[in-house]
Amino acid sequence: MEFTKVRCPKFRIGRYKLNEYELRLLMLNIAEGSKEEFIGCKVTDCMSGESVTINPNGSLSGRLMGLDLMTDFSKRHMEIKNANHSFNN
Repeated sequence: MEFTKVRCPKFRIGRYKLNEYELRLLMLNIAEGSKEEFIGCKVTDCMSGESVTINPNGSLSGRLMGLDLMTDFSKRHMEIKNANHSFNN
């Protein structure tokens, strides 16, 4: 059996290097009111070099290509599931 290899995105915040899950958890923590010291910090996508900042509500000031990867996989999977699912109303 063979699997497609995926290069997992990494993000840099200051001296920290985070994976996607860690970045999304940090965003949630900021939205919940903790980890406020990271508000306004620059987040850099290590693959594309793009940078954004973290807003006070935990969102990012712009899009990062690395965060789109898992979203695209999930969206495509849901589209396939919905196309193959019959609704009886």
